[in-house]
Amino acid sequence: MPAQTRNIILSMDSRNVFPHRPAQDASPRGGLGIKGVNMSATNPLSGKLSEKEQMRGLNDRLAGFIEKVHQLEHHNLLLEKEVEELRAKAKPASCLEVEYGPELRRLRRLVLDITHQKHQIDLEHQNLEEELYGLRQQHAQETRSRSDAESSIAVLKKDISEAYQAKLQLDQRAQSLVDEIHFLKTNHETDVSEMFDQIQDAQVSVKGFENPDVTAALREIRTQLEGHTMSEVRERGESFRSQFARLTESAEAKREALKLSQQEIQEYRRNLQAKSVELDCAKGTREALERQLHDVEDRHKEELIHYQNTIKELENELINCKFDMSGYLREYQDLLNVKMALDVEILSYRIFTGGQRDYNINKQHSGDGKASEVRATCKA
Repeated sequence: MPAQTRNIILSMDSRNVFPHRPAQDASPRGGLGIKGVNMSATNPLSGKLSEKEQMRGLNDRLAGFIEKVHQLEHHNLLLEKEVEELRAKAKPASCLEVEYGPELRRLRRLVLDITHQKHQIDLEHQNLEEELYGLRQQHAQETRSRSDAESSIAVLKKDISEAYQAKLQLDQRAQSLVDEIHFLKTNHETDVSEMFDQIQDAQVSVKGFENPDVTAALREIRTQLEGHTMSEVRERGESFRSQFARLTESAEAKREALKLSQQEIQEYRRNLQAKSVELDCAKGTREALERQLHDVEDRHKEELIHYQNTIKELENELINCKFDMSGYLREYQDLLNVKMALDVEILSYRIFTGGQRDYNINKQHSGDGKASEVRATCKA
């Protein structure tokens, strides 16, 4: 369409503008001939000259209009190219859906997966909290058991110290009794030896007396002394044996109690060591679970923040694309409006140039007729 318009305007330019130049050159010559022959014809010639000046001005204006039309057509071509480029660049909503739809659906699925994982992590976190609460309860119970065992061990240590003190006292008392028995035995032996010496001396001193009464009396005295001494020794021995037996029984009872206390202490120590090991294991498990929980929370927080930022960036990019599309559509609408205005203006120029061409042709034919009449009068 622009090439056809350009050809039509050039053909109109070649027919309307340039044919008037010979007429302009011929009219002065005809005017000069008429001036020398017929003075009454000067007014029509001057009117014809003014018409030719008007035609020259109109031709100049038409040439300017044609040049402007050429410029507008060139500008229109540039605008059409720009519109085509904008049409090529501009993507409709269906293209945006085709281009960004899978990515948005993938991101939505990713958000759903992250939400599901977050729920699972919350459940795991709740389970870990419950397990941690159970471990804390177990730790508190083990701490109470340990404190009870330590208090029992303290009581047993006190009982052991008391039993040891009682054993020491009993040992000292037994040693004192043994010393006393040894001392009494020594004294008894000394007394018996002295009495035997006295008896022997008495026997030696009275050996010369053959009185049987004295001998019988001495024998009776000796028998009484020996019986008295033996009974005293027997009584002292029985009392010592009874006291020693009581002390031995008490020492055995204390020894058995001490042995049982030591066994209980060892058992409590073994239980305390086992509970300490279990407590250390529970503490290690708790710390490991807490570290794992913190690591999982931090990692999922970072992933969630990253995915949220990605979603925000894509949403911002989609909004920018929509704004760009709206801007392109507005520019395209403006260019279409400019194109329509240019088409209307070009059409008006074409109509104007077509009417001016018909007017010039009519004027040319009328001018040629009048010139022939003038030439005929001059010849006559």
